[in-house]
Amino acid sequence: MTSVRASYVAARDVLRSLVAEWSGATPTGVQLLRTPLGAPYLPEHQSAGCSLSHAGEVVIAALRPLGPVGIDVELLTRPLADFGALLRIACTDAERIAIEARPPAEQRERFLTAWTGKEAVLKALGVGLSVDPRDVAIEEVDEAGHTAVARRLMPDQGLRAPTADTWHLHRIREIVDHVATIALPACETPRHG
Repeated sequence: MTSVRASYVAARDVLRSLVAEWSGATPTGVQLLRTPLGAPYLPEHQSAGCSLSHAGEVVIAALRPLGPVGIDVELLTRPLADFGALLRIACTDAERIAIEARPPAEQRERFLTAWTGKEAVLKALGVGLSVDPRDVAIEEVDEAGHTAVARRLMPDQGLRAPTADTWHLHRIREIVDHVATIALPACETPRHG
């Protein structure tokens, strides 16, 4: 099994490769730093947004040349201790009710879908889990959960750049046994590569 540290390093390498492909640099020439809250950023490309995530053997990264982007991945079989308490501390009341209304066999995946959406938005904002995840409300757009809209409920709290209040969440379905979501400002759709 891959260590958490090795997965993190691999995700950073994937992100460097994306930036190199976009910018014409070599992956080793891409400078990737972290903000005080731990968000990756590209000091040589101030307008670009980037994000990375890893779960189990999967690493994933996103790059948006002109603005914020967030991405998150979770293993579907990840242990979730005290599921009811987790719903209360991570979900808005409406999200919790919607998840609890699903058949028990679907609740875990619905929660992880909501969770990856919330975390992707918080990563795009550059604040990560320093902010209460209930400050991002997920509104499903289609029954299959392919796309959704997230609304940021919190006011701007000294974020480093103006940010969107509404985000489109796109589920990445190609990763077996995982839930992955990318968050983009509501005016954009992702390109997978």
